[in-house]
Amino acid sequence: MRRDGDEVLAHWREIGQWWERESPLEYRRFVDSMGTIREEHNAFQYRREARTLERLSQMMRVRDEKVAKAMGYAPEPNYQSFKHDDVDPEPYALLFAQSGCAFGRSTMAVQDIFSYAETQSYEATLLADPFSLVGAVEFAKVARELERKPLIGAAFEMEEGGEIVLVAQTKVGYRSLSRLITACHQDEPRLYPLCTWERLERHCEDLLCLTGGDNGPINRFITKDCVDDGEAYLDRFIGLYGAHKVFVQIERCYLPWEIRTNRILLDLAESRKLTAVAGNGVTHHNPADFPAQDMLVCIETLCGIEEIVGRKPLRTLGQPPIVERPRRALNAERYLRSASQMREIFADRPDLLNNTKRLSDLCDGHVLPTRTQLPQFDENEAGKLCSIVREESRGLPRWLSKSTLPRKWQLELELKRIIDRGFAGHFLVAWDMCRWAKSQGIVFSGRGSVVDSAVAYCLGLSRIDAYEHDLHFDRFLPPEDDSKRPDIDIDFEARRRDDVRNYLVQKYGPEHVATVGAIGTFNTRGIVREVGKVLGIPPDDLSYLAKRIHGSVSPARIEAAIEAKPELRNSNIPRERFHLVFELAKVLQDIPRNLRAHSSGVVISRAPIADTVPVVPSAVDGIQILQWDKRSAKHYFDKFDILCLRGNDVLSDAMDRIQAHTPDFSVFNLPLDDENVYRTMRTGELIGVPQSASPAMRQAHIRIKTKNLKEASLVQAGIRPGVGGAVKLNELILRKNGKKPVPDTHPLLQKILGNTYGLIVFQEQVDMLLQEFGGYTAGQAEEIREDIYKKRREKDVQRIHDEVLGQFLERGHSPEVAEQVYSLVAQFQGYGFAEGHALAFAEISVRSIYCQQNYPTEYFAALLDAQPAGYYGPCTLVNEARNRGVVILPPDVNASNLKYRVEDVIVDGKPRLALPNKGIRVALSEIMNVSKKLLERIVEHRRGYPYTSFYNFVSRVHPNRDELEWLILSGALDDLHSNRRAMLWAIPKALRYANSVRKMNDTLPIFLPEPEMPTDIQDFNVHEKAVQERRLLGLNVKAHLMAFEREKVKSKGGITSAEASRLPSGEKAIVVGNPIRLRFPPTESGKRVLFFDLEDESGLLNVTCFDETYQRYGHNVICHKYVTLRGEAQDRDGHIAFLASHIFPYHAEIYKHLREDESLPLPVADFLVT
Repeated sequence: MRRDGDEVLAHWREIGQWWERESPLEYRRFVDSMGTIREEHNAFQYRREARTLERLSQMMRVRDEKVAKAMGYAPEPNYQSFKHDDVDPEPYALLFAQSGCAFGRSTMAVQDIFSYAETQSYEATLLADPFSLVGAVEFAKVARELERKPLIGAAFEMEEGGEIVLVAQTKVGYRSLSRLITACHQDEPRLYPLCTWERLERHCEDLLCLTGGDNGPINRFITKDCVDDGEAYLDRFIGLYGAHKVFVQIERCYLPWEIRTNRILLDLAESRKLTAVAGNGVTHHNPADFPAQDMLVCIETLCGIEEIVGRKPLRTLGQPPIVERPRRALNAERYLRSASQMREIFADRPDLLNNTKRLSDLCDGHVLPTRTQLPQFDENEAGKLCSIVREESRGLPRWLSKSTLPRKWQLELELKRIIDRGFAGHFLVAWDMCRWAKSQGIVFSGRGSVVDSAVAYCLGLSRIDAYEHDLHFDRFLPPEDDSKRPDIDIDFEARRRDDVRNYLVQKYGPEHVATVGAIGTFNTRGIVREVGKVLGIPPDDLSYLAKRIHGSVSPARIEAAIEAKPELRNSNIPRERFHLVFELAKVLQDIPRNLRAHSSGVVISRAPIADTVPVVPSAVDGIQILQWDKRSAKHYFDKFDILCLRGNDVLSDAMDRIQAHTPDFSVFNLPLDDENVYRTMRTGELIGVPQSASPAMRQAHIRIKTKNLKEASLVQAGIRPGVGGAVKLNELILRKNGKKPVPDTHPLLQKILGNTYGLIVFQEQVDMLLQEFGGYTAGQAEEIREDIYKKRREKDVQRIHDEVLGQFLERGHSPEVAEQVYSLVAQFQGYGFAEGHALAFAEISVRSIYCQQNYPTEYFAALLDAQPAGYYGPCTLVNEARNRGVVILPPDVNASNLKYRVEDVIVDGKPRLALPNKGIRVALSEIMNVSKKLLERIVEHRRGYPYTSFYNFVSRVHPNRDELEWLILSGALDDLHSNRRAMLWAIPKALRYANSVRKMNDTLPIFLPEPEMPTDIQDFNVHEKAVQERRLLGLNVKAHLMAFEREKVKSKGGITSAEASRLPSGEKAIVVGNPIRLRFPPTESGKRVLFFDLEDESGLLNVTCFDETYQRYGHNVICHKYVTLRGEAQDRDGHIAFLASHIFPYHAEIYKHLREDESLPLPVADFLVT
């Protein structure tokens, strides 16, 4: 309690959040009689009118006047020469807005900026993301649709600190802008672009300059009381661009220093006859979005919620240091204000608003560049293409034989269309790329619509004979649609794809080749982790929540998912603690996070690419990225998709391994009609087969009874597009197997859908139906098909229905036939495959199955080296190889390489047929936490002679302590000493010995005797070693971990997965194993169905959990490593699936005596004994 004699240090009042009915408080800070600083507060009386907006406005004005007087600010002058009545309110330009493509600054999507601005009466809007034109194309597109004027610019951080904004006046100005952005990225450390005066001088043509507002360099000089420096800086801009192109930006965002700064800026503009304009630097749509915008800045700058400056510096090594200003905004005022709000804020200076139109009038509304051209491959590209096609066709006798005249006609038809449309160069560039890849031993294959081309087949771009399979060339290159460009997609080996890209760079030059960009966004788990980290939530709590969120949960529905999903509902997640995370996630879910390289798109241009779009370095050396994604780039560049398909890696590596003992072998000479291959498909033994290993693919092959490549392609088209696919696969299987009749249909329907049993399976069938029944051109038909797939609003669906149905009727078809055809077309709404694409994937599966059947050891070694390749990981693949009789050998520093290798082994001392079996030696690269440099040293140093002992190995390789521990626990040193625990105890002694040997070798090459190994230490038991190997290698070397549990499970009535998959339909059983590959496909009823594979030492069991079981036991499946299932077998057209009714956690015996950090995450209860 304050007494009268106490010294008062501070006295203030806080009105509080009156809208929440908080009472105003009066505070006093004082020093009591004992010298202690104390603080007290009491409620104070206030007038009722203090709660009104007028009273609050009055208080704010009084506050501003007091602040200005205390800081020595002069009041802003009243410009008497300006007459308000003489100026009519006019539309004005928004200067400037930043989009989500500013990456960490704005919550506004590019396509929404103009939509918002349209409602606020902006005639034009300037987009100025920092060092970026990522959103320029989308921004201009939306502007044209809304009949508004887009202004394209960018913000540039100057070397001295502060950002200016440059605006493109014309196409030439846009080119200058693009080149400048490229130079700022290329000449500075990656992710730290910076602008210098020298770069501005090189790229200044047809650009307007805005001083940048509060974050501009001139404003910074003024706020630091360095007005003279600010004047000099402004004069430098005038000298570079001219006074008529320099605009002084005046912002009113209620910052404490604004009054004085704006007064000085206006004086500078008036004295130099510069145009002053009103600006705002918009970063969010409305004040309610400010917390999300502030969160973005915090995430980008590594800033905690209670910090002002983040841990991520604005500059890096080698760049001029500056005193950093906080990048977090002090208030929420940088939102998109309405016209009335802007007029009110600038009521004393409406000329500043009207001057924005002057800037807009100086700019062309169409500054984006024109389409680029491919480099000229040959002076006579048409003749060159024809000669190459004919030359390459000589290796294809059926194409040139007299009995195949229709083939020649097809080839000539395609060549004529390609040449007439001016696309000969596209095929020549692709042919040259593939020719080089073939010369380097790189396996590749075509995919997508290019497979439909006979020319592509003759050039070697595709391995599928388009004529033989009667593929639809018009879909690849419509005869009447000049806007359609060739879409050439080639799958190369994943490990060699960068070699192909580098070849293009070397051939055409680094300025003419670049990778298309891709805009990354926040995923659900990423939002939880990033937002939670800023808010200070402990990392363990964030990880606990993030790991339980399934990929299908959108950020906006996290809170609802916690209520609905058992894996979240039963995890005791404190929702109140994460409430703000969930609210911010709703805003951040679609916000761009970063720009990265597209997985496959590469553009090639005759002119330097930087003339069209900025090019920035990627994280991978030698790869440059466009600042456009594929949707923007396709309008200005010809793109080649240089994809990777790890199935090609598997085929290539398997072929190399097989050729070591069978030189004449080639995967390309394998027959595609081998009955044994299709018998394997019909049995579903496809684990480890690229493009065909998933449970859905295996079941489909069993049910459809695949007999040839064509039927295999039906399965590819029905399953591979995913759960949103358009094909009615169940109906197709029933009709194909004769269990349901194929309905009698119109002759044209029979002609188009006869091979697919009256159903649409491939995309081009939709196009053909529209062409035949509606008279549409190939291009129009494809456009309608895409519209049907994309449009979801009822009015759009009805419009398409009326237009198409009317066209059918106009062509003379009856209403019944027209409705039937449209119904077929409209039902094909999901994602689908072209027939050529499906055939290309099926062909890879056929060749892979042949290798797996006949050369299993070489095949599985190649498959394990190509990981991740396919549906299952190394643990499942090793288990499958072991069940097929392939011996798996542990890693060994004297025998293993960086890749898996095939070895001759003798099993139990009895070689089969007097010959050793073949085994696969686990690669050293599989060992967790061991650096590649150490592994390379291990292989290099053993070339002279093998390692002879544990101490000898350490003294020659010099691993660090942690790496040596991982090598021991993984079993890689078992050949040097059999006791792993003894080696762990000997690590300190071994490291000292290695240092002594190194010092001795530096002076005199004297032999130093090795220390003795500990002899009285008990080694790990076999269970412990198996768990260690699984933890450090990600696979089981000797046996699956469930093999150690088999006796216990069997004694309680449990059976293996293999036994369960052979049960008669309806028989009940208990099965124990590891649930993997969980899937939650959508259902028509909306209920959740969970599918997963149960893995044990015998193989995989396909398990189904319906909604009731999932809701009751889903937490056990998702959150525990091993489970016990009770249920019954179900026969589904020859495939046995297990329908689970009860799911309990299972506690494995092998973990009982291990420390928690030595084991995999497992449950603590055992429900098997009941």
